[in-house]
Order: sequence, then structure tokens, then C-alpha cells
Amino acid sequence: MSDKNKPQKNKSQKTSKIPPRPTAPTQDAAGGADQASNSQNKQIGVTPQELQKKSAVATPIVRAPEGENVDRRTFIKWAALGWTAFAAVIGGYGTLLLRYLFPNVLFEPKQSFRAGYPDDYTVGEVNENFKETQAVWIVRDAEKIYALSTVCTHLGCTPNWLESEGKYKCPCHGSGFYKNGINFEGPAPRPLERFKITQAPDGEIIVDKTKKFQQEKGEWTDPESFILV
Repeated sequence: MSDKNKPQKNKSQKTSKIPPRPTAPTQDAAGGADQASNSQNKQIGVTPQELQKKSAVATPIVRAPEGENVDRRTFIKWAALGWTAFAAVIGGYGTLLLRYLFPNVLFEPKQSFRAGYPDDYTVGEVNENFKETQAVWIVRDAEKIYALSTVCTHLGCTPNWLESEGKYKCPCHGSGFYKNGINFEGPAPRPLERFKITQAPDGEIIVDKTKKFQQEKGEWTDPESFILV
């Protein structure tokens, strides 16, 4: 049979077979990015945890503008000064109020005190029992007892009674006073002062420091500057 007699296939009956296009697995963009990132990290030997730490370290620290810090410090400084001044004012008024309500009770020592009886003192003795508490020496001579101030008339230091030398000696600038209080050496310009001294009805000695007597003014002859024995 010749080729011409062979049955011809209809070209229109031929169907072209096109292989299906491969489809990529579906995944969201974020997941794909994470997988890609993890794959890349594994290739370079970095774990996600290490990468997170490095990212945290590399995060820049945002600081407040320098001007704001200065303003804040200035405000705190002035606020502290204001409260300190307020407390000082309130404290001052509180002290004045207490002095008004309780005068000479809480803030000042008693200016009058009892000093025993004349027989408690030996003739020629300088008694120092009240030197520390009242700043007073009680002195007895052959005829009288008087209360002598322990304050140096130069600059207000406290002299020491030197029994062996029979004098009061100031340790500050060297002023010297006899037993009766008369100054004789050093820069002290005048004798020691005496305080008012009297006896209670029972004979006890009472010293009143609110009244002083000065020798250079002739006040040592005042009957209240001594008691006779």
C-alpha cells in the first residue's frame, strides 16, 4: 500500500500535552522570611538567641537632651533650698513661742541657788563645789563669806584656783588674781566680780547671780555682796 493510500490523521484531532507548572508551597511572607533567616543563620553558625542578644546590645541608648537634665537639677536644687528656708523659719518661730510660754525654764539655768550653811566652809578656803555648775567660787575669810565669779575679766576664760600659790590663774592669757579677786598680773583690766549673797530665815546661804558687784566701782562694800560670820 502506497503512502497515499494510508489514512491521514486529522491535525485538528492532535492534542498538545503541556506538563503542569509546579506550584510552590504556600506560606505567609513572615514565615518565609523567618525560615530564610533561620536557614541563613544556621549556615553562618549563629543561633536566633545569639542574634537577639547582639541586636539588644547594639540598640542605641536614647538620652534626654542635656538642657532638660540641667533644668531638672536646677529645679530640685531650688526646691531643696526652699524647703530648708521654710523649715528654718518655722523652727525659729517655734523656739520663740516656747520661750514665751516657758520663760527661763527650759533654756536658762537657775540664777539663784542654795549653797549650804556658813559652818560648811572653812576659814581661808576657796570652795569649788559650784565652779562647774554655777561658775561661782564660795570664799570664806576671817570675817565674811562672799561669792566670786569664775569668769576672767579679760576675755571671759575660766581661771584656775592654785592653792599652793594662793591665786587664781587664767590659762588663756596669764591674768592673775588674789584670793579675794583683785587682779595683779596679766592683761585683765579689773578684779573679778562678786554676786549677791544672803541668808534664808533658816540660815542657809543663797547666791543670786542676777546682781553683780564690781570692786572698781566701790560696790564690794555693799551689804549684799557678802555675809558676816
